Amino acid sequence: MKKKQSPNYRLFPFAPRWVILAYGLMGLCMIPWTIYLGYSLPKRNLAHHWDIAWVGLDIFLIAALFGNAIFAIIKSKFLVISLIVTSTLLVLDAWFDVASARTGRPLVIAISEALIFELPLALISFSVAWNLITNLDFKSRH
Repeated sequence: MKKKQSPNYRLFPFAPRWVILAYGLMGLCMIPWTIYLGYSLPKRNLAHHWDIAWVGLDIFLIAALFGNAIFAIIKSKFLVISLIVTSTLLVLDAWFDVASARTGRPLVIAISEALIFELPLALISFSVAWNLITNLDFKSRH
Protein backbone atom coordinates (compact mmCIF):
# COMPACT_ATOMS: atom_id res chain seq x y z
CA MET A 1 0.00 0.00 0.00
CA LYS A 2 1.31 3.40 -1.02
CA LYS A 3 1.79 6.05 1.67
CA LYS A 4 -0.41 9.06 0.98
CA GLN A 5 1.40 12.39 0.68
CA SER A 6 0.16 15.64 2.12
CA PRO A 7 -2.50 17.12 -0.17
CA ASN A 8 -0.85 20.50 -0.79
CA TYR A 9 2.91 19.99 -0.79
CA ARG A 10 5.74 17.52 -0.84
CA LEU A 11 8.77 18.29 1.30
CA PHE A 12 11.83 19.35 -0.61
CA PRO A 13 14.53 16.83 -1.48
CA PHE A 14 16.06 17.84 1.73
CA ALA A 15 18.80 20.16 2.82
CA PRO A 16 22.34 18.89 2.64
CA ARG A 17 23.64 17.23 5.81
CA TRP A 18 26.20 19.99 6.25
CA VAL A 19 23.33 22.32 7.16
CA ILE A 20 22.69 20.35 10.35
CA LEU A 21 26.34 20.22 11.33
CA ALA A 22 27.26 23.77 10.30
CA TYR A 23 24.36 25.56 11.96
CA GLY A 24 24.50 23.40 15.08
CA LEU A 25 28.22 24.10 15.42
CA MET A 26 27.75 27.83 14.82
CA GLY A 27 25.06 27.92 17.49
CA LEU A 28 27.37 26.18 19.97
CA CYS A 29 30.24 28.56 19.16
CA MET A 30 28.00 31.58 19.67
CA ILE A 31 27.17 30.61 23.27
CA PRO A 32 30.59 31.37 24.82
CA TRP A 33 30.92 34.47 22.64
CA THR A 34 27.57 35.77 23.89
CA ILE A 35 28.54 35.04 27.50
CA TYR A 36 31.81 36.91 26.94
CA LEU A 37 29.93 39.89 25.49
CA GLY A 38 27.56 39.91 28.45
CA TYR A 39 30.49 40.32 30.83
CA SER A 40 32.78 42.50 28.72
CA LEU A 41 30.54 45.12 27.12
CA PRO A 42 30.08 48.32 29.04
CA LYS A 43 26.76 48.66 30.82
CA ARG A 44 26.22 52.00 29.12
CA ASN A 45 27.43 53.41 25.83
CA LEU A 46 25.29 56.44 25.03
CA ALA A 47 22.33 54.12 25.42
CA HIS A 48 21.05 52.46 28.55
CA HIS A 49 21.29 48.66 28.52
CA TRP A 50 23.76 48.64 25.62
CA ASP A 51 25.06 45.27 26.80
CA ILE A 52 21.56 43.77 26.92
CA ALA A 53 20.82 44.89 23.37
CA TRP A 54 23.92 43.15 21.98
CA VAL A 55 23.54 39.99 24.01
CA GLY A 56 19.85 39.84 23.06
CA LEU A 57 20.68 40.03 19.36
CA ASP A 58 23.20 37.21 19.74
CA ILE A 59 20.69 35.09 21.68
CA PHE A 60 18.19 35.47 18.82
CA LEU A 61 20.95 34.47 16.40
CA ILE A 62 21.80 31.39 18.49
CA ALA A 63 18.12 30.41 18.48
CA ALA A 64 17.96 30.80 14.69
CA LEU A 65 21.15 28.76 14.16
CA PHE A 66 19.85 25.93 16.36
CA GLY A 67 16.47 26.23 14.64
CA ASN A 68 18.20 25.61 11.30
CA ALA A 69 19.89 22.49 12.64
CA ILE A 70 16.72 21.17 14.29
CA PHE A 71 14.45 21.85 11.31
CA ALA A 72 17.01 20.18 9.02
CA ILE A 73 17.17 17.11 11.30
CA ILE A 74 13.39 16.72 11.39
CA LYS A 75 13.08 17.61 7.70
CA SER A 76 10.65 20.43 8.39
CA LYS A 77 9.52 22.95 5.80
CA PHE A 78 10.05 25.58 8.53
CA LEU A 79 13.77 25.36 7.77
CA VAL A 80 13.15 27.88 4.99
CA ILE A 81 11.76 30.44 7.45
CA SER A 82 14.53 29.78 9.94
CA LEU A 83 17.21 30.24 7.27
CA ILE A 84 15.72 33.56 6.17
CA VAL A 85 15.54 34.73 9.80
CA THR A 86 19.18 33.69 10.25
CA SER A 87 20.20 35.56 7.12
CA THR A 88 18.41 38.69 8.29
CA LEU A 89 19.91 38.54 11.79
CA LEU A 90 23.42 38.10 10.37
CA VAL A 91 23.02 41.17 8.14
CA LEU A 92 21.68 43.16 11.10
CA ASP A 93 24.55 41.99 13.28
CA ALA A 94 27.09 43.07 10.64
CA TRP A 95 25.35 46.41 10.18
CA PHE A 96 25.23 47.26 13.87
CA ASP A 97 28.81 46.06 14.45
CA VAL A 98 30.13 48.35 11.71
CA ALA A 99 27.79 51.28 12.39
CA SER A 100 28.54 51.35 16.11
CA ALA A 101 32.31 50.72 15.97
CA ARG A 102 34.74 53.45 16.96
CA THR A 103 37.16 54.60 14.28
CA GLY A 104 40.51 52.89 14.03
CA ARG A 105 41.11 49.27 15.01
CA PRO A 106 37.54 48.57 16.26
CA LEU A 107 36.12 49.68 12.90
CA VAL A 108 38.65 47.59 10.95
CA ILE A 109 37.77 44.53 13.08
CA ALA A 110 34.02 45.11 12.63
CA ILE A 111 34.35 45.46 8.85
CA SER A 112 36.60 42.39 8.68
CA GLU A 113 34.17 40.26 10.71
CA ALA A 114 31.28 41.44 8.54
CA LEU A 115 33.10 40.61 5.30
CA ILE A 116 34.66 37.33 6.45
CA PHE A 117 31.91 35.82 8.60
CA GLU A 118 28.54 37.54 8.92
CA LEU A 119 27.75 38.57 5.35
CA PRO A 120 29.02 35.34 3.71
CA LEU A 121 27.03 33.27 6.24
CA ALA A 122 23.98 35.43 5.55
CA LEU A 123 24.39 34.81 1.83
CA ILE A 124 24.83 31.06 2.36
CA SER A 125 21.73 30.94 4.58
CA PHE A 126 19.67 32.85 2.03
CA SER A 127 21.03 30.70 -0.82
CA VAL A 128 20.08 27.45 0.95
CA ALA A 129 16.60 28.87 1.66
CA TRP A 130 16.24 29.94 -1.98
CA ASN A 131 17.31 26.49 -3.17
CA LEU A 132 14.79 24.80 -0.90
CA ILE A 133 11.97 27.15 -1.96
CA THR A 134 12.63 26.61 -5.65
CA ASN A 135 12.58 22.84 -5.12
CA LEU A 136 9.25 22.73 -3.27
CA ASP A 137 6.61 20.86 -5.18
CA PHE A 138 3.32 22.61 -4.47
CA LYS A 139 0.18 20.83 -5.57
CA SER A 140 -3.26 22.33 -5.77
CA ARG A 141 -5.88 21.14 -3.34
CA HIS A 142 -9.04 19.66 -4.78
